[in-house]
Amino acid sequence: MVPAMQIDLSRTVEVLNWNRRIFSVLGIWPPNIDDRIFSFFFVYLTIHCCLEYAELIEYIDDLEYVVANLTENTILTMILFKIGAYRFNAKQLREVLEDIEDDFTNTKYKTTEERLAFFEYNATSKRFIKIAIPLIFAAAFMFYLRPLTGQLSASKSHAENTSAVYVIPYRTRLFFEVTELRTYVLVYVCQVPIVPLVTFGYTGTDCLLVTLMLHVCGQLSALSHRVKEVTTSPLGYRHVIRELVTNHLRLIRLVNILDSAFNLLLLQQLVGITIILCLVGYNVIANSEDGQKAHLFTHLLYASSMLLLLFGYCLIGECLINESVNIGNAFYDCNWYEVPPKHLKLFLVCMARSQSPLVLTAGRFYIFSLQSFTDVMKTSMAYLSMLRTFL
Repeated sequence: MVPAMQIDLSRTVEVLNWNRRIFSVLGIWPPNIDDRIFSFFFVYLTIHCCLEYAELIEYIDDLEYVVANLTENTILTMILFKIGAYRFNAKQLREVLEDIEDDFTNTKYKTTEERLAFFEYNATSKRFIKIAIPLIFAAAFMFYLRPLTGQLSASKSHAENTSAVYVIPYRTRLFFEVTELRTYVLVYVCQVPIVPLVTFGYTGTDCLLVTLMLHVCGQLSALSHRVKEVTTSPLGYRHVIRELVTNHLRLIRLVNILDSAFNLLLLQQLVGITIILCLVGYNVIANSEDGQKAHLFTHLLYASSMLLLLFGYCLIGECLINESVNIGNAFYDCNWYEVPPKHLKLFLVCMARSQSPLVLTAGRFYIFSLQSFTDVMKTSMAYLSMLRTFL
């Protein structure tokens, strides 16, 4: 907890600067789109995914290979749709970012409680970025270097007059044989862009969603503190209630914009993460039985990254529900019966609207909450149990 006297909101805007740097790598920062960078990564990833699916079709009868291929290709396909969706929704996201610019100043908040409420949610956004980006980068980098551990063993075998086997990081369909070290190095280097794509295209895009949703939660929390001052404000009922209604409607509009922009994307994420956790869980079990410690550690990082992102979705959904409900509780707890009848109707409208909490959805039907986190985990483990019976 930050002491009340030390609350300074001047650095809270840093969280947006971090997101800007992350998105600029792929050229999809909403206020400053760079279509040249975006087109390069989008076309590159499209070709890469097509080659992986071609390889999948080639070995479709080998279930072990299918699992290994889908472990890689599922997340890459999700990234392709994610960066495409962010580019498509750039205008809406730019409007949201412009709308919240004034929320990062001390003058926006009238009391220490309001500033503290906003500050805590802002700090949570920063913590998420600090953990998520390094974790997914470590997983992507380890996954990329994974073939080199096998290549070292192959080099020893080569010294014993055994031909070396060149294994590339990702299972793509190549139209030529990799029989020379020079060709192998070139192919290996050509797959380097996958690392920043996974780091910034998968987790980086989620960082903005978490940042914006927690920002709205912080504003709702601050607004609930302001509701308590309705009957004590020297500015009069009319001014205070009008300000409350305006701010509440603004936050409802922001949530609706974000849910409209992301609900289909989150549905893809929900299905994709469920499948990935199942596949990665199988790989963890297989590697632990085979004694491949390096591969085991890589897949554990991979699984940890997916769990963190899933928890992030569920956490912001839970916070959004709680804070929107707290707004209604704040209206009930204040001395609303002292409000003059001519202003009471507007007050009652706010109370009625608060009965329906704001939610973050996947496909507009699945509501994210902490309960959702356990539900997805149960589903993934059920799929894993079924997968082990087939393999």
